[in-house]
Parts: sequence; C-alpha cells; structure tokens
Amino acid sequence: MAEMNKYQRVAVIVMAVNIALMFLFPPFLDNPIRRGVLPGFEGFYPLLSAYGVRRIHSELLTLQIMFVVINGLIAWLMLDRGAIKGEIPEFRYTRAIGIFAAANIACIMLFPPFESYSSLAKFETPTFDGFYFALGDKRHRNFFIPILYLEIILVIINSLVLWLLFNTVRRSELAAKEKVLELARALPPEQLAEVAASLRSEYKPIETSQEPHLGAGPDRRKRQDPRYRGPERRKGGDRRHKSRLTAS
Repeated sequence: MAEMNKYQRVAVIVMAVNIALMFLFPPFLDNPIRRGVLPGFEGFYPLLSAYGVRRIHSELLTLQIMFVVINGLIAWLMLDRGAIKGEIPEFRYTRAIGIFAAANIACIMLFPPFESYSSLAKFETPTFDGFYFALGDKRHRNFFIPILYLEIILVIINSLVLWLLFNTVRRSELAAKEKVLELARALPPEQLAEVAASLRSEYKPIETSQEPHLGAGPDRRKRQDPRYRGPERRKGGDRRHKSRLTAS
C-alpha cells in the first residue's frame, strides 16, 4: 500500500473533523403535538443536550456524511500524484481548491433543499422537505434557505481551511529544504560528496520491467547476442545506412 503524502493527510484530517462536527451537531426532528402530523426537520442542536429529547433526522445526517465522504475520496484520488516516500507532489493547489469549491457549489445549486408545501387548512409554516433536482418537477417550490446557506458557508469554510493548511505544508517543506541546503553548504567537500553519493544510491530510480511485445527485445546493435557466435558485421549507423540504400 502506497504511503500517504502530506496533502492527503490534510484532506483526511479535514474530512474526519467534518464528520465529527456532524455527529456532535446532528439534525433533529421536532415533536408535533397534533395527531396525524409527521415530524419534520427542526434544526441542528448539540448531541449531548438534545439526544433523548428529540429524534435525530437520520436521513439528512446520512446525506451529509455521504457528501463529505465522497468529497474526501475525490480529494484523495486527485492528490495521489505517485509521490515517493511521502514527498509532496507539485501542483497548483490554489487553483485546484477553487475548482473543487466551485464544483461543490454547483452541485448544491443543482440539488438544493426545498420547502414543503404549506397547508392553509392547518396554518403550518413550510419546513425542510428534501433535496431535489433544481429543474425537476419540484422547481415551483421555494428553496429552504437556512440549509442552503449553511451548505454554501461550510463549503467556503472548508476551502479556506484547506488552502491555509496546504499553504502551511508547502511553507514548512520549503523551509526544510532551505535548512538542508544551508547545512550542505557548511559541509566540507569530501563529506558533501559522500552524502550526495549515499542519496543517489538510496533514491535511484527503479527500473520498470516491460512485458515483451512486438518490436521489443534484445537489440544486437547495442550488445553482442550470446546465441550468435560470429562477428557482428553491422552496428548502429552502418545498419541504418545500409537499410536506406537498400530501400532506395
């Protein structure tokens, strides 16, 4: 299993903090007094103060957690740049976070929270009904503004937090590299050569083995074929030059 780079760790931490906050402040249902009235969304309350008094809106809580987990998995895949031993990948994270936030807000506006139909007979105020496609058959309803504002605010806050954390990681990495360069300049030439040699031997690129396919194989122009006992008659440019003469 590949080791996480520092950006992926930041994304996992932010995702875990979001899920923890959702469990600490879950959505609750109200307790209607009249019979025949289904409980509706009432608001977000601290878990320790409202649990046992009100019921948790499990459907809305599940949608919230799924939204955060999907965003976390997408961020994980986007940040998997094939870095070696946790090295920070090179990419423009400011632009990536902006695109990510814009995509989230676009999804929120495509599937916004809608209000329920107000009942004039019972004089009920409209409440949260669910998330529907903005251009579907529910488009004549009003948006449930409190949840819509909350979603957009959370996306903006998460984007700013990610930008600050990524910027901190980048600055710390650059500061560490500058410190290493200062220490390297202070070393004598002999010790510096030994350190450079050890680093080259430790981080030398791994040769990838390719499967044999048509046109790939040992080339006698580069080395002697052990199965051929005679002298090599043509090498490199001679073979290429003769093939051109034959074709002409």
